[in-house]
Amino acid sequence: MLRPETTKIQNDLAMYCRSGKEADIPGITEGRLPHYRRLVLNVVHGSIVQAYPITRKVLSEDEWKYLFNSFFVEHDSQTPILWKLPYEFYLYAKENEYYKQFNKPWLTELLWIEWLEIEVHMMPDSSHPPYIKSGDVLSDHIIINRDSKLIQLEYPVHLHSVEEAAKRKAIYYVFAYRKTDSGKVRFLNLSVLHAWLMDRLMNDQRLTVNKLMPELMSLLKQKGEQEIKKQIKIFLEDMLNAGLILGFSK
Repeated sequence: MLRPETTKIQNDLAMYCRSGKEADIPGITEGRLPHYRRLVLNVVHGSIVQAYPITRKVLSEDEWKYLFNSFFVEHDSQTPILWKLPYEFYLYAKENEYYKQFNKPWLTELLWIEWLEIEVHMMPDSSHPPYIKSGDVLSDHIIINRDSKLIQLEYPVHLHSVEEAAKRKAIYYVFAYRKTDSGKVRFLNLSVLHAWLMDRLMNDQRLTVNKLMPELMSLLKQKGEQEIKKQIKIFLEDMLNAGLILGFSK
C-alpha cells in the first residue's frame, strides 16, 4: 500500500498534467513538469485523433480544441487501457451534449460510429457452433457472425457526409461486423424488416425464417407471404456472401 504522501504526489502530478496549473511537487527536477504534461497530452491526443479521424476533420479547429481540452482537463478516466480511452471521449461528448453546443445534431452518432469500428474490431472472438457453408436460408438454422453489433441511428453518418446526413433524419439500422478471414470491420445498412429478422435469428438460434414467417406477416399486416420470402431469401444470400452469415448448423 502506498503511503499517503506518495499518493498525494501522484494525484498532484496527474492533476498538473491535466490542467497545466503549476504545483509544488516534491522530487521533481526544476523545469521538468511541462515536459511531463506535453508527453501525456500528446499520447492522449494521438489516441483520440486516431480513433476519430472523421470527427476531427469535420469539426472546426476551435471546436476540436475546445472539446478535446475540456475532456482532457475535466474527465476522470476510468480505464487504464489506452485503446479504450476513446470510448470515454465519446461518452463525455454525449453526456455533456456537445452536439447542442456546436449546433451539430449528428455529432454524437458520428462519434459512436467511429468508436463502433474499434469496438467490433477489438472485441474477443465469439464462440460459434459448428457450421457448414451450404444450406437453405429459409428452412435451415443459419449461423450469424456474432463478432458484430446492431445499432439504431437517427442520422445516416455511415452513408453520407455530415452535411447530407443532417438533412436525412429518420430511423436507420446499422449492422457492424468483423470479417472472420481478414478481421476488417464492415457496416451494413438494414431495412426495418431486415434488422428485425437478423436480431431475432441471432438471439434465438432455434429459429428459422420459415418458423418466423407467421409472426412476421402478423407484424407486417399484409398478404403476399411468398413475395416476402423471396425478398428475404435474396437478402440472406447476400449476407452469406458478405460474411455476416457464416453458414448453417450442422
